[in-house]
Formats: sequence, C-alpha cells, structure tokens
Amino acid sequence: MKWAAQVTALLMVLMFGVFLGIDTAEQNIQKIQGNEGAPRAVHITPENGRVEISVMGHVVETQNPVSKENVQRVKQVRRSVEQNNGLLAKMGNEMGNGIRQGTRKAIEVIVGWLDSDEKNR
Repeated sequence: MKWAAQVTALLMVLMFGVFLGIDTAEQNIQKIQGNEGAPRAVHITPENGRVEISVMGHVVETQNPVSKENVQRVKQVRRSVEQNNGLLAKMGNEMGNGIRQGTRKAIEVIVGWLDSDEKNR
C-alpha cells in the first residue's frame, strides 16, 4: 500500500511537470516569435453554463448539459466510420484492445498478490 501511494505521488508530480513544461515551452515559443499574448494552443473559457474551447485558433462552443442525443444519428455515424475504416485501422484497434485487456489482467493479478500478502500479515 505504501508503494502504491509513492507511485501515485510520483505520477502526479511527473504529470504536473509535463504540463508545466508544455506551458513554459509555449510561452518561450511565443517570445521567440514575437507574438506574446497570442491565444494559446488550447484555451478554455467557461461562461454562464457554456464552455468555449479554442484549439489552435478554432473555436468550439458547448452547452451544459448537452442536449438530448440523436440515437439514429449516432448509429449512422458509427456505421459510416466502420465502413470507411481500412484493414490497417481495424488491426490497430484490435491490437489496442488486446493490449488494454492484457494490461488490466496483469494489474488484477498484481493487485491480487498484494491483497493476499496484506491478508497474510
């Protein structure tokens, strides 16, 4: 349990470092290019129940909560994506699913070992 807390703390520190590094790099790039104060790569602005997200200059607006989804439209888009995917994309998706399931199983086994060790003490 102690090492799990240490690993979690280490991962949180590393993620913070990554985000801080990306932000610092973006600020320095803007300084070098001479366009300080320009919009960021990703800029999120919440306003009165709406969220405006700007990604690389393209603005996307959302409303909260999301309006009722159109089930037929979702099925239609899913079918079109499945038909347009090539063999390589399908193989990549299957490999990704296999890796994800294998990783989950490995974690379950490791946690099972640790749990049994805790009970034996």
